[in-house]
Amino acid sequence: MPTDVALSRKQIGGETPMIAVEITDQCVYTGLFGSIDSTRMAEITDEITAKCEEVETGIVIIDLANVDAIDTAIASHLLRLGDVLRLIGVTPIYCGISGIVARVMTSAGVEFENIIISRDLKSALKKSFQISGYELTAKAS
Repeated sequence: MPTDVALSRKQIGGETPMIAVEITDQCVYTGLFGSIDSTRMAEITDEITAKCEEVETGIVIIDLANVDAIDTAIASHLLRLGDVLRLIGVTPIYCGISGIVARVMTSAGVEFENIIISRDLKSALKKSFQISGYELTAKAS
């Protein structure tokens, strides 16, 4: 069952820079935002993993569209997060990677094998439906 999420700027400021919400019975959406350092990345990994186990999801969309900056260590951590998720039976889909974040990830030597990447949230959702075996059809009027 989807969960409604509303955050104030005060809540966002001192907390882990992410939201996590179940969007279908098979998919959790996580939106990361702001600058991410090693401490926050560890919190993100713990929270996403816990959320995926709690709702018993098979897919998680990791949206990086609102990430301001990362360094090469965080770029590697993001992909290790995907490894952690795959080990617990969850398929990660990364989306919203900006040009700056992409350059940092490639300069860090990040390997993109076996990683599902979508341009934006819309295409990530479509991909999650395909993986889940769902088909979107237009409603007959």
